[in-house]
Amino acid sequence: MLKKQRENKEQTEITKRTESFSCFRFFRYFRLFLIFPTICFCLALHSSVNAQTVRSSPATISEDSTKLLFGNRIVLDNHKDGFMSVHQVRRSPDGKRFAVIACGYECTDNVGFLFTADGNNKRKITARWDFILQDSLEWSADGRKLFYYRINSTGADPPKTAPAEGWVEIDVASGRKAAATSRTLKPNASYAVFNVRYDDSLNVREAPSLKANAIGKLPHDAKGITFTGDKRKVSKEIWVRIKSGGITGWVNQNYLYEESKAN
Repeated sequence: MLKKQRENKEQTEITKRTESFSCFRFFRYFRLFLIFPTICFCLALHSSVNAQTVRSSPATISEDSTKLLFGNRIVLDNHKDGFMSVHQVRRSPDGKRFAVIACGYECTDNVGFLFTADGNNKRKITARWDFILQDSLEWSADGRKLFYYRINSTGADPPKTAPAEGWVEIDVASGRKAAATSRTLKPNASYAVFNVRYDDSLNVREAPSLKANAIGKLPHDAKGITFTGDKRKVSKEIWVRIKSGGITGWVNQNYLYEESKAN
């Protein structure tokens, strides 16, 4: 009889411990069930914040314009990198790189630099014998090429293999530079007239030809010009159909550059 009671008592204790353990295990897993999504959310938020921080960490120009900063780093310095001041920062459409225009003489004969989006891999894209005319620099729509209007240096002779003055294209992956043949205006961008004398104007023609009738004129500094998407290759020149105010007609695209969306 006593043996039977002891066995019953032991079985009861085992049952209680089992139930207690089961309850403990249930609450432990239930707590983990509650905490796990929170941990995942926090990790996701942290990753999102970090990614956003990377995307929103812009290169900034110092107050005196002599340096380009990326966070706390100086990535361009006018004394070390050979320019007068930082002029503009241009980001690529794909967000992988940014280009910098730095002022040479009176911000007319300018130099250019290329960086990856994290502010590293600095590359100078202009040479001793070539400069960017003012701020005539623009990205291709896919961010794979960079275009600028090159002018010769008065202090250094260009090599025999150098492209003629005019639009130059750079393959940003390889660094290869050549006369621009793939430059295409963007319908969603705004353009300005350049490389026209201050006392002259740019003729807008009814057809893509110098022989076509002029139906309007654009001042040498006209802005807010839009590209309709129509273009024609005439000999070696590309003509584009544009709109400006009440004028719609054709001009040589070499006289248009994309207005800056700097910084």
